[in-house]
Amino acid sequence: MIGVPQSRNRLIEKMGLFSRLGDAARQIRLFSLRDMAWQYAASFGVAIFGALYILAAGRVLGPQDFGAYALAMAVPTVVNALFDYRIQEVSIVVLSEKASAEDSARNMRSLFLFDVLARTVAFGISVPAGFLVLRALGIDVDPAVPWLAALGVFGAKVGIGPAIGIMRLSGKIHKYALLQSLDWALRLLGFGIVFLLGQATVETAFLVQVPPAIVINLWILYLARGIARRSYGPIPGLSGAADQLWIFYRERSKLLFSSQTISAVDSVVKELDTLICGIFLSQHNVAVYKIAKSIAGMAWKCVDPIFVVILPNVAAYVADGKMAELSTILKKTTIYLLAIALFVYLAGWALVYPLAHYVFGPEYSDVPSIYPLISLWIVVALPFIWTHSVAIASGNAALQAWSGLLGAGIGIAALVIGAASWSLSGAALGLSVAYAAAFVISWILLVKKKIVTW
Repeated sequence: MIGVPQSRNRLIEKMGLFSRLGDAARQIRLFSLRDMAWQYAASFGVAIFGALYILAAGRVLGPQDFGAYALAMAVPTVVNALFDYRIQEVSIVVLSEKASAEDSARNMRSLFLFDVLARTVAFGISVPAGFLVLRALGIDVDPAVPWLAALGVFGAKVGIGPAIGIMRLSGKIHKYALLQSLDWALRLLGFGIVFLLGQATVETAFLVQVPPAIVINLWILYLARGIARRSYGPIPGLSGAADQLWIFYRERSKLLFSSQTISAVDSVVKELDTLICGIFLSQHNVAVYKIAKSIAGMAWKCVDPIFVVILPNVAAYVADGKMAELSTILKKTTIYLLAIALFVYLAGWALVYPLAHYVFGPEYSDVPSIYPLISLWIVVALPFIWTHSVAIASGNAALQAWSGLLGAGIGIAALVIGAASWSLSGAALGLSVAYAAAFVISWILLVKKKIVTW
């Protein structure tokens, strides 16, 4: 008879716990669950297939050739970051403004042309830069490698910024999610085929990425064009496009260049770190570093969708002048995100050893030892993942740019000092400093300028 009330009490306690969890979820009102679910689908698809591609290349090519692959890939990635105006986010801001359908259609055209021009310039620089950097580092690869590396990045990114922006605004994120996953699945399939044919080399590792990147990009552009036409009417042709583009550029130059600065400093933790490692570390250690970084990137993808879908909703709070309410929500969100970050960090730490031991073998035995250092930034950065969205939505893109610049300076110094002084472990810790610094600085500046109250 005593057991019945105890069971009932346990049931009541569990129901109370679920109720509190539900209340907590409802308090974080910065994103829709539907958008979050589809963005998770995109992120996990890209994370799983993209990381599998990197991990497969690392295992098949071996540390020496994979180190060359990582360094060759770093060059066009860094150059593109220097010419990345974050048009996806700019599109969300611009197309969310109150305007006639005709003006929105013209803005859509200008966004697309601006993105194409920027990516074309980046491609033109990436190829010779690839040759020069690889030669300076003493990396001996086929002359086709810099071309293929640059073409793969160009094919995947040209014109896609405004396309993704309008797909997010129109609630068609699921189509983008599926296509992004398909892109990397096809790349992985292509690499698997060349491996089975005994042709897996640094050159073919780049070659098989080009066709899927171009085809999927064109598919996304086609879908986005249809959405734009249904939303704003026919998109104007090239007649008068140059004049309109110049007007658009003058009116949006502050936002565009602030966004470019953010992307440029982001390159420190995207691939510039790999080039820095190439100066101080052997190709073998560069490969180990890249594998550990990729595994940490997979862990980050578990939470990255929060950043992607939060901007339109933060913008709505800002537009309605609900900054006090937004600040209250952000405080609660930060606590929840810290708990999630700790879980992701510890789970990744627990899984990395069996992954490195059973999948990669003894050549990558140093991966587990540096993983806790190279993924430490997740615990610091995730609680403040919302800072960029708040800065952009509140018209303070320059603040985020300054945060990025200061963070990049700290990050580069940490990477150089770490790699030069403590080799692989120092580079791993330097990367965490580089990732986390911008988030923390951005939060400090937002609070100091009283954009959010803390």
